[in-house]
Amino acid sequence: MRTPRLALATSTAGAVALAGLLVPSSPAAAAPVVGAQTVGDTLFPNVGNGGYDVTDYDVTIDWAASGSIDATTTIAATTTGDPLSEFSLDLEGLTVDAVTVDGAEATFTRVQDEASTTFKLVVTPAAPVDGAFTVVVDYSGTPDSHTDPDGSSEGWVATPDGAVAVNEPVGAMTWFPGNHTPRDKATFSAELTVPYNPILPATLNRSAVSNGVLDGIATTASTRTFTWTQANQQATYLALVGIGFYSTATSDVALTTGTTPEWSYADPTAAGALTTNFTTSRGLLSEMLQSIEGYYGPYPGVSTGFLLDVSSLGYALETQDRPYFETTINRGTLIHELAHQWFGNAVSPTDWSDIWLNEGPAEFITTQVEHDLYDGDTTEDTYFAAWSSTSESSSNWDTPPAGFDDPADLFGWQVYTRGAMALEALRSAIGTEAFIDTMNTWYARHQGADGSTAEFTAIAEEVSGKDLDAFFTDWLYEGDKPAWPASWTLGLSSTPDPATPLTIGDEVSFTLSAANVGKVALGGQQVSVDVSGLVDDADLGALPAGLVLDGTTLTWTVPETPTAATSTATFTATVSDDAASGPLGAVASTDELGGVCGECAAAYTVELPELISADPMIRGRAQVGRTVRVGAPGWTDGTTFAVQWLRDGRALRGATAATYQVKAGDLGHRLTARVTGTLAGYEPVTRSATTRKVARGEQRRQPLPRIKGKPRVGPVLRVAVGRHDAGTTVRTRWYVGGKALQGKAGKARRLKVRKSYRGKQVWVTSVSTQRGYFAVRARSSKVRIR
Repeated sequence: MRTPRLALATSTAGAVALAGLLVPSSPAAAAPVVGAQTVGDTLFPNVGNGGYDVTDYDVTIDWAASGSIDATTTIAATTTGDPLSEFSLDLEGLTVDAVTVDGAEATFTRVQDEASTTFKLVVTPAAPVDGAFTVVVDYSGTPDSHTDPDGSSEGWVATPDGAVAVNEPVGAMTWFPGNHTPRDKATFSAELTVPYNPILPATLNRSAVSNGVLDGIATTASTRTFTWTQANQQATYLALVGIGFYSTATSDVALTTGTTPEWSYADPTAAGALTTNFTTSRGLLSEMLQSIEGYYGPYPGVSTGFLLDVSSLGYALETQDRPYFETTINRGTLIHELAHQWFGNAVSPTDWSDIWLNEGPAEFITTQVEHDLYDGDTTEDTYFAAWSSTSESSSNWDTPPAGFDDPADLFGWQVYTRGAMALEALRSAIGTEAFIDTMNTWYARHQGADGSTAEFTAIAEEVSGKDLDAFFTDWLYEGDKPAWPASWTLGLSSTPDPATPLTIGDEVSFTLSAANVGKVALGGQQVSVDVSGLVDDADLGALPAGLVLDGTTLTWTVPETPTAATSTATFTATVSDDAASGPLGAVASTDELGGVCGECAAAYTVELPELISADPMIRGRAQVGRTVRVGAPGWTDGTTFAVQWLRDGRALRGATAATYQVKAGDLGHRLTARVTGTLAGYEPVTRSATTRKVARGEQRRQPLPRIKGKPRVGPVLRVAVGRHDAGTTVRTRWYVGGKALQGKAGKARRLKVRKSYRGKQVWVTSVSTQRGYFAVRARSSKVRIR
């Protein structure tokens, strides 16, 4: 039942100690350093080491019937920062015979202090290690169990016919050296050799059990070697060894998709093995695993099964893939240990004070599966009953699930029962959908690694969109009885049926509801109603008590509401006279804990009758300089019109009158008059009329040029062009004797009469031009030069 996980703040000293583990290597060559002898764990600060990360363990153990072992552990690791001139492993008891690093003999010392749980094998390699390196430790002796601060035993434990090794939290160091912190996971292989007598029946020859997959059994005249491999990441505390006269059972266990291989073992002298308990429990594996998969996704192990043995430990344990049970198997405990394969094994605790994130989910899931498969109570009924039946004065509340600092409390009520209560309270606070999403997101992000309480709570806030600081402080960090959250469903309904279109003067009735679906009374929660889509086209009626309007937001304070009861508040709105066709409605929401929206939006469509209308008419010729006028006869009486003139479909700035003077820039384009008619109580209507292409205009003033002056040799003649339209350009040309004068003299407005002109006729032509208009050509009267 022992499992992992929670996040905590480390001390400054702890942060410094972690630096060797967490700081990435510098790109520049660095001087070798001594690896830290801690990872800063809150409860076990002297277990775990810094400066490197283990990638694989290969543990070879030759067990003798006397209980002694002759063993070799090969560790593949990588430095996580500066090169290491010295590093440490955790190993309690036993005799270290030799240590090599990358094939070279290394020196080593032992540090053993039971009072502070310090058991270090300090290794000094022949040369500093940098990057990947391999450590081989040869050791021997008779392993002893480790006694935890709560007085329980763990690690290597002798049994009547062999031994069992179960290690939560730190017992793995009693039988193999390693970095025994749950935050440093690795792959594993185990070669376990036990005595063998070929003339004895199978029941009198021992088997050796571990995690993962049984790769093979090698037999000699006097020994059998069982080789197990664990391809998944595994924390060292989840490693398993079982040696004994076991009955063996194998199968392929059906999962939701596919199967997983099963290896199960039982000591024939165990009470459970003498009954149908062993067989019955094996038969439950498939349905239990599939039930858990239905909530939390595919089974994460490489195999399944269990070990049922006889020992004096007093507990079961979620050893990876293959949980350990003592003497007999309880159905609820079997679910619990299987649930740990997701929460505790696939996702392990960063710090041992995070263990509630193992035990809380395992307890919670046990209740889920018991309810789903075996007609047990719901999680809500189960954990609310536990909460309500535990008085405020109970010492059970004194230790919070997270952040506690006494290792003797590691497996206390607060991580199991209160941990599961906290999850049920979270489900009540954020809703079932967000809760399952939170658990799945937590698992997905940390599978194969570790995580902390701080990371879990951050995910819950991210998924739910709610501020959960106060909730988690109350439930996880304070040593008193937390408040059970209300659970309620918010709704917004309306009449008439939203499928019915509305028109001017129609009244809509909106009803807010808060249905108490939880275990405690409801009251004081705030509900917001967005009425921005309502007040523009409707007038709110008088608001009842408890409803307050501020701008476009209605706020409802939910009144005291007993369990299984529903409170409501109703407000009305009338479609206003100046409403426009389109959507009309309101949306309710709440940020309060426990509030989940059922149907929280009411949406209508306003449909107004359409005006009687006809296509507008444009009068006047579409010619530059002329004025055109648009009219809209045949519309509903009282209609008000708005006009917009367009040129080839593009609006002309400022052209919004019924009349429009055609500009030179309109030449060759089509003009459109877009007329929009509006009348209160009717749907606005827009219609258009378009002209032909705009033609050139005709100049209004077209005077003839006149010659002024005496027509005789010597004087100067002048031309008067007359008054033309504004913007007109006039060019002139003198003619003498029927020939146009060239050069500047011909274009000038004055003409010096020369002797050669005597007797000839003189006249002037003019050409007047204006943009957008036809050009006008004219000629003056002729005069004869004397």
